[in-house]
Amino acid sequence: MRDVVLWNTGPTGTDMHAFTLYRTLGSYKIAHSVRNAGFTAQVIDHYMRMTEEQLYSCTRKFVDKNTVAIGISTTFSLGNGVNQFPDAVINVFNKLKEEFPQLELVLGGYNINSLKHFKKPFNTKCVHAVINYGENIFLDLIKHFKKLGPTPRGNLTTYNKQYMLVYNQAVEEKYNIEVDDFKFTDQDCIMPNETLPIEISRGCIFKCKFCNHLMLGRSKLDYLRNFELVKEEMLNNYNKWGITNYYVICDTFNDTEIKMQAWHQMISSLPFKINYTAYLRADLLDKFPDVPYILLETGLLSAFHGIETLGVEGSKVIGKGWSGKSARNYIPKLYSDIWKGKIYQTLSFIVGLPGDTRESFYETADWFKSNGLYHMALHSLGIRNNWVNKNPSEFDRDAEKYGYIFTDPKDPQQWKTDYWTLREATEFSQTLEKYIGTDSARYGSWTMMHLLQYGADKSKFDKKIVHTKDMEPDVFIPASKKFLQDYISKILAL
Repeated sequence: MRDVVLWNTGPTGTDMHAFTLYRTLGSYKIAHSVRNAGFTAQVIDHYMRMTEEQLYSCTRKFVDKNTVAIGISTTFSLGNGVNQFPDAVINVFNKLKEEFPQLELVLGGYNINSLKHFKKPFNTKCVHAVINYGENIFLDLIKHFKKLGPTPRGNLTTYNKQYMLVYNQAVEEKYNIEVDDFKFTDQDCIMPNETLPIEISRGCIFKCKFCNHLMLGRSKLDYLRNFELVKEEMLNNYNKWGITNYYVICDTFNDTEIKMQAWHQMISSLPFKINYTAYLRADLLDKFPDVPYILLETGLLSAFHGIETLGVEGSKVIGKGWSGKSARNYIPKLYSDIWKGKIYQTLSFIVGLPGDTRESFYETADWFKSNGLYHMALHSLGIRNNWVNKNPSEFDRDAEKYGYIFTDPKDPQQWKTDYWTLREATEFSQTLEKYIGTDSARYGSWTMMHLLQYGADKSKFDKKIVHTKDMEPDVFIPASKKFLQDYISKILAL
């Protein structure tokens, strides 16, 4: 039995036909903090992909009269137009609450503010919600529920007559990640050869105008884990489960050359090779010419570059002037000459930035195709009216200053400019993807890491996906379902 049970999920939601099944790290960091304080915690992963019966069985195994809370991650279960929990999630909590009236409900995660109202209420007088990073405030809540500490200060609000106490852990309240000795444990039920998330640093040294992530503009070497602790985590994963594949989840992995050199030294000391994907700033790869070779030598398999725009005006406005000035020449050089096509790159672009037009994006698409680049991802600008944000971007705060007007008081995401509306930007993204066609029809930088945990051969990533069948759904969907069933069996066997 456990003091707290945490429900965690990846970004595939309830799509039973998706083959991308992987863990996110936040709930495990919370569990680590709880365990270090002397309490017990159990993470139940992939909860959005489970049936009601499976979720109840997996959770009930760890709940008794001493369990004080069910925590639910909202990062990938809410947002992106999904503003409700499935009935199965609410039903399981309500059933457990009937059996164990002492249970409290704690919501947390990046998309907690996307919860507009409860379609079906949770059977509890008050829902607790943790905003921002939660290692410290969640522990304070558990101590309070255990009658071992005071009530944390929170703001009372309501969602469809459901009371909610919101606890906002200040971003400046430093979590000492430098000495974070996090490791996955046997009770996390890691699957053999799984691709796992790993945190090397936290926050970002940049402040892009459209970005509403936490801890923007931090100091260059602040919030960086001791690499000996990272090495111990990797050794633990390899020795217990044979893990060699990773998602490096740093907001900007290559933010300093010193960090990359330390990474290279640590990885070189491991008795095994790894594969990983990471978010990489292309301008810093250009600035520090040794770093691309360091990344290649340390097992980088794929990279995600937020280029955003090749437009001079838009790139300057958002704080990425390099993209409009140098990306056209450097990116093909990086892909073909420096990395010799060995690193699979996803180039991400935003439709709707100042100065960009349909014509300029067709030119970008032609540039991509003519240079034989690997994968291009397009999405419309995501900003929201400032009144719904707890951590707004500069575009959110000062939309009109940058030419954006919010048009629908009931939908804070609907914006327009003199040239675009959100709907038009979204539709044009889809049109441009069709124009690029099979030249960009490949697995994305993160998707290929999902497929490695099902035994996919890396050579398949070189192939273009001309038809849906080329994604091999008859192979990977069954593999994903087996992965989930094996995980559930492992949980139930604890």
